[in-house]
Amino acid sequence: MNRPLTALTCGTATALVLTALPLAAHADPARLGVPDREIVTPITGDPGLGDDVEASYVRLHYPSPHSTMAHPESCDWIGYVRYHSKRGPADTADTDAVLTVQPGTYSGAANLNIQGPQVVRKAAEKGKHVEYVALQRRSNCAEDRTGWEAAHRADDYHVAADYYFHGKEIDGHTYHYQTPQDLAYLGEYGLTLTLDDWRAVIEHLLPDPARRTKSFCGGHSLGAFLTGPMMGWNFAGDPNAADYAGFNLCGGGLIPEDGFAMTDPIGLSGTGVIDQVMSAAGGVLKKGVNLLMTNGLGVAQLPVIAASEVMNTYYLAAMAADQRPDAESDIKSIVPRELRTEPWMRLFYGKDYLDLFTGANVPDDFRVTNTAHLGMFFDQNSAEYVLQAGMGFYDCPVEGKTYPLPNGLASVPILGPTLFVVPLRVGYGQNYTPANHQQLCGWRNYDGVAPSSIDGPILGRGPATDQDHEVTDIRQFAHAMNPGWQPTGYFEEYTPLRLITDTVFAMGIGRDGDLAKMTYRSGGILNFLLHGDRWQSTPAGRRNLTLFSGDSPVQNAGLGVLVPYNAKFIPGYRHYDVVTAAEKQNSGMPELASSDIANFMIQGT
Repeated sequence: MNRPLTALTCGTATALVLTALPLAAHADPARLGVPDREIVTPITGDPGLGDDVEASYVRLHYPSPHSTMAHPESCDWIGYVRYHSKRGPADTADTDAVLTVQPGTYSGAANLNIQGPQVVRKAAEKGKHVEYVALQRRSNCAEDRTGWEAAHRADDYHVAADYYFHGKEIDGHTYHYQTPQDLAYLGEYGLTLTLDDWRAVIEHLLPDPARRTKSFCGGHSLGAFLTGPMMGWNFAGDPNAADYAGFNLCGGGLIPEDGFAMTDPIGLSGTGVIDQVMSAAGGVLKKGVNLLMTNGLGVAQLPVIAASEVMNTYYLAAMAADQRPDAESDIKSIVPRELRTEPWMRLFYGKDYLDLFTGANVPDDFRVTNTAHLGMFFDQNSAEYVLQAGMGFYDCPVEGKTYPLPNGLASVPILGPTLFVVPLRVGYGQNYTPANHQQLCGWRNYDGVAPSSIDGPILGRGPATDQDHEVTDIRQFAHAMNPGWQPTGYFEEYTPLRLITDTVFAMGIGRDGDLAKMTYRSGGILNFLLHGDRWQSTPAGRRNLTLFSGDSPVQNAGLGVLVPYNAKFIPGYRHYDVVTAAEKQNSGMPELASSDIANFMIQGT
């Protein structure tokens, strides 16, 4: 049975693909929904595409059966960015392999802008045509892009600042800060809805189940942890519907990046009654949590720290760095310091513990260029915790931070290098601020820092950073994060908290109701102790390429032997670097993450 697409109009840049969308083949015990309309919009304006890779934004009309509350019509659509070789086949089903990728927490499809073309290009260099599909989760539908698009047309980021921070009207629209109550419908956007959307995309791309042996499922950060449930999910709720099993939808294998796949880390699947009791007891807790999610606590829109306002600040910094990279930043004069953003800035960018109370020494307190301002937000030599990429260094005198841990640990005799392992492995490194508040500070890009030496930054004797630890081009990073020129966002401003809580419950402590579809579980601690199974619970039966950033805190999961034995650790990378690293590396070698992914996908093709 075929359901024809309905022609839609989306401006002069939109190409309508008027083909039929066949229902996926299956053993027929169940019939799951499929998209009924498609809009394809070519993406231009990305230098990373070169002259050999094409990108298009694909929107699929697919009202979710798991979304029952009143919601905007835009939330009946899902989307993705499709990267493919210009020399490759037009139809995804005819390519050698396809990878669908889930972005991380508070991340959108544009978060993968830099990696996508590289994977496609490297496969093409070896005579293979693969596609890289960056998923845009449904919750991005709640965002207001009016100001960014207007600022792009005007080539002036101040237009966006006026719209999002000062109430200025654009084409009859004004920005409305959305409260958790406004977004209550996102409380339904949990693991079941997210995985079902993923299934719908894979079936749309590869309608013939026989072709899904070349379908790979990947993700970065939170997206990496979603690959395990995806592999373990039985979408039809019927073991006879094999075509609807996640391990067949992802028949080529899994590719988690700075995260890893697991289905049952506790190992409850082999405990019989204990598993049933835990699922039932946890299910009661889950119902209570879900009730809160659909009644105003489903997103991180709080009076103190609101995710959307923090992300809008980041977006504005990226747009400024992309449009006017060398101009002095005026973010501090156009973005108000208020309760919904200020605590975040102090926690992530303070120089010492006193700054948590005074608010001094955050990026707004310095004279910096627009590029340096963005670098202070995300470079590993400034930002704390996990929001880090190696993008270069300050081009001015600097001084070290003592919050949350001092840089000088490495200089302590005998114990210094040993002690320094601790902050390094939890996301801290050599962290600095400009030394002079009055001197204008610029930014040296990743390829303009000191060469590596025997006295590297890890031991504190060499330069503050070196080329082995700077791998992302900040100019490319700024363009990827700039929301004005592209139809997708780098961030997911309203990440549904239920997606996170559901993932935790599905791992064993509340696997009932819709989460009972997490059927195919393996390994885990109790399974190891009781039955001699594997300690780590990475799904078996399919190939797996797990990539870790060598300087990211996520790697610490390896201390608990929770990661696959064959996981690869990329030296010098931070959390973002695994998907944002530049194609041209300081080492002269090909970028490692995209190379590993391309090689993994084309093996055996």
